[in-house]
Amino acid sequence: MSPSPRPIKPGDRVFLVDGSSFVFRAYFQSINQDRKYNFRSDRLPTGAVRLFCTKLFQFVRDGAVGIKPTHLAIIFDKSEDSFRKALYPAYKANRSDPPDELIPQFPLMREAVRAFGLLPVEQARYEADDLIATYAQQAVKAGADVLIVSADKDLMQLIGPHVAMYDPASGESGGRGARPERRIGEAEVVEYFGVPPDKVVDVQALAGDSTDNVPGVPGIGIKTAAQLINEYGDLDTLLARAGEIKQPKRRQSLIDNEESARISKQLVELVRDVPVEVSLEDLVLEEPDARPLVAFLKAMEFTTITRRVAEAYGVDPSAIDPDPKLAPQGLFTLGGEDAGETTAGEGAAVVSPGKPAADAGGEVSLKPADLAQARAEAARATPVNRGAYRTITDLAELEAWCAKAIDQGVVAFDTETTSLDPMSADLVGVSLALSPNEACYIPLAHVGAGDGLFSEGLIAGQIPLEKAIAALKPMLEDAGTLKIGQNAKYDVLMLSRYGITVAPIDCTMCISYALDAGLNGHGMDELAVRHLGHTPIAFTEVVGKGKGQVTFDKIALEPATQYAAEDADVTLRLWRVLKPRLAAEGRATVYETLERPLIPVLTRMEARGISIDKALLARLSSEFAQGAARVEDEIAEIAGEKINVGSPKQMGDILFGKMALPGGSKTPTGAWSTKANVLEELAEAGHVLPQKILEWRQLAKLRSTYTDALPNFVNRDTHRVHTSYALAATTTGRLSSSDPNLQNIPVRTEEGRRIRRAFVAEAGNKLVSADYSQIELRLLAEIAEIPALRQAFKEGLDIHAMTASEMFGVPVKDMPSEVRRRAKAINFGIIYGISAFGLANQLGIGREEAGQYIKRYFERFPGIRDYMEVTKTFCREHGYVETLFGRRCHYPDIAAKNPSIRAFNERAAINARLQGTAADIIRRAMIRMEPALEAARLSARMLLQVHDELVFEVPEAEVEKTLPLVREVMEAAAAPAVSLAVPLKVDARAAANWDEAH
Repeated sequence: MSPSPRPIKPGDRVFLVDGSSFVFRAYFQSINQDRKYNFRSDRLPTGAVRLFCTKLFQFVRDGAVGIKPTHLAIIFDKSEDSFRKALYPAYKANRSDPPDELIPQFPLMREAVRAFGLLPVEQARYEADDLIATYAQQAVKAGADVLIVSADKDLMQLIGPHVAMYDPASGESGGRGARPERRIGEAEVVEYFGVPPDKVVDVQALAGDSTDNVPGVPGIGIKTAAQLINEYGDLDTLLARAGEIKQPKRRQSLIDNEESARISKQLVELVRDVPVEVSLEDLVLEEPDARPLVAFLKAMEFTTITRRVAEAYGVDPSAIDPDPKLAPQGLFTLGGEDAGETTAGEGAAVVSPGKPAADAGGEVSLKPADLAQARAEAARATPVNRGAYRTITDLAELEAWCAKAIDQGVVAFDTETTSLDPMSADLVGVSLALSPNEACYIPLAHVGAGDGLFSEGLIAGQIPLEKAIAALKPMLEDAGTLKIGQNAKYDVLMLSRYGITVAPIDCTMCISYALDAGLNGHGMDELAVRHLGHTPIAFTEVVGKGKGQVTFDKIALEPATQYAAEDADVTLRLWRVLKPRLAAEGRATVYETLERPLIPVLTRMEARGISIDKALLARLSSEFAQGAARVEDEIAEIAGEKINVGSPKQMGDILFGKMALPGGSKTPTGAWSTKANVLEELAEAGHVLPQKILEWRQLAKLRSTYTDALPNFVNRDTHRVHTSYALAATTTGRLSSSDPNLQNIPVRTEEGRRIRRAFVAEAGNKLVSADYSQIELRLLAEIAEIPALRQAFKEGLDIHAMTASEMFGVPVKDMPSEVRRRAKAINFGIIYGISAFGLANQLGIGREEAGQYIKRYFERFPGIRDYMEVTKTFCREHGYVETLFGRRCHYPDIAAKNPSIRAFNERAAINARLQGTAADIIRRAMIRMEPALEAARLSARMLLQVHDELVFEVPEAEVEKTLPLVREVMEAAAAPAVSLAVPLKVDARAAANWDEAH
């Protein structure tokens, strides 16, 4: 059913979807997922159409970035023969043909749009971008707001007060742990191009575009182009005054390529007055007719979205036949491992740990891959029914649930609390799930009366906290019952404060991380959408937002039950889907040796916390404030006037207005940009004022982030600081910490080291810091098989002096400190893919000289270059790299067309094998450390993990025995899984505070 035309009016919201780029994005996303779902039963490729429909359903139902459209246009390129080809025949001539599996999906995309009750828009001679530009201008003129759905930078020229963009790769699964939706406005355009939207075309004309074969001006990239346009105002003025440019090569290139620049501008500038064949009024969004939509989706065999659409529009999918014109016609042959998406039948059995194999039915004989697939299909085939959840207010009923959990040997659990800090939060309730839709919530401390009216005491009928804990404890501690949590570390730590030691455990977040690190987030809501096709209740739907948000104990029992029980239910479903994949994909060892056993270790570390010296922090705050004031005076003297250093506008006016320093650019508000990278470039060029501003900002940051903030993190009961470690926050396996973040305290500056002095041992104890020495360099020598480096580490030589000797021919015994410093910078820089420009800035030398250093380094150690190339090639072919312990670090964007994105992913992949292996080694050391200390009858307590360092609190009388044991465990951590030819070395020292121990 076509929508009824309606004129655009002020307040309307127009979504313009770049359908052509969307098609390719959906295709490449689909091939990165399980290929089983990329084909219909007759072998017709449909994976891109499936993801296209999923996103289209989101736009129709929910919109994006909090906006629901009134008008929705899906716009395609009709052909490659646009007017630009006539203008410049080489335009887009370098593009390869679409993948074979995508070609038959192009017409299906149009059919999908029609099935949703929309009109696919395309027009000869014009590209989709031109139609988007025209519709955007028409909509804004009528007073509407426009959201362009695309990540194509060419469309950024259209952004303005009533036009924004939305990157469809963001916000794909809202809720806890999701990636935030990315709205692109004027500020983001300036950040990307260095100019406001109305100047983007001029910058693109100069820089060109290799993707579309736009020539541009040789030797000029986006950054240089932005500087030139900001200086001269526009392309015409720049070309007219090209002879004034001081740099000879740049000047000559602009003069020689003037015509190329003008043609490039015609190629990149979008047409905003296309005589469109489909009017904007015809693109009004109405609720689709569900029956033809379901018929289309069933013909495509899209089980999950068929169910979601049917639920959303209240139709019975079993009563609707597949669209006959699209149903399988035998044109494709069935077979192979890529069979189409199917729905598991009822009664699919579940294998429970510790139970007889006979209970598992036919599923027990399946191969791991088949079991994983069967579980996934069964999970998607069972809709979530919140109406089936139970609120448990009777002790006997709770005991019956616990008994059933013990009997079947597996239960999912979750806690509801008053805050995200498990060391200070109060327990509000516990939820359990035994099977899909068989879930309950046990409220323990709710005081809300519903409808916004709250009583002073507890809601009547709740099981007393002590009795509930007594009933739950035997089951949660039962060795034969597996407890499943999502981010289980939080719940385990929370319950430990109530005397419950939860074990054994599985964590769906950690399982997902072991399988898919770098591919997606691992929060429950994102995983639920991704693997179950289900969107859980958002936390803010229950507790509210902003100033109106309340704690969970103020929530009435019915909505609390729906939210909390669903969390446990979804967690159990995710476990059923994800756990079999570990064996099927060879990731079980990573999870069982590096992820799961670390959870209780971190739980105990977080519970212990560390003491801080508040008085010292107060003194440091005062000193930093005085230092900042002194620097302010120096800035005023240099600037010739008293100014507010914290005001970017005032600083920008002084730097680029009054002092006319080079490199200035303005933000969309018209103010000069004073971002850190701008000031750093000026400081490196020798300008004193930017140096002083950076010094002031560093002092202000240390004060606000650490010396003023740390005392606020002291727990009221333990009087210690308890950081929280994230197990699944990085691609490489490294841990991160927050609240407070103790991993970013600067250690290379005197001020940063002084902050570390405020972390102290309690009376009668010492802090022990044990740090892997140059572990990533050692792993580089190991993995890249560099004989000279391997031998140097084996002999215990000064690796930086040895490198300098190899490169510069200076004997080690006569090594000048400056030469060693340069070798050290190169050694560490090579690991992180440092450029000649970066090394030049770091060493204060010319870029050409730095480039020669890097070239000489690779000549002396050719195996390093080979390692880098092999790693990049492997990652491009597989989408991931592996650590020595089998952890997969995924970098799907390593094949991106954008050169900067591609280069970033190449550097990350090269480093990931080293940093990821180092992360695995310290994880193994942490897991082994406590049993080793216990076996030696030592009472040292592990408190912190910071990159390659572990921090312990040790009784003074045990320090001498503890130090060698800690070194031994850490240095032997790789064995027996990996036998290293290069020995690991650990430096361990004891002192009264962290800085002195380090």
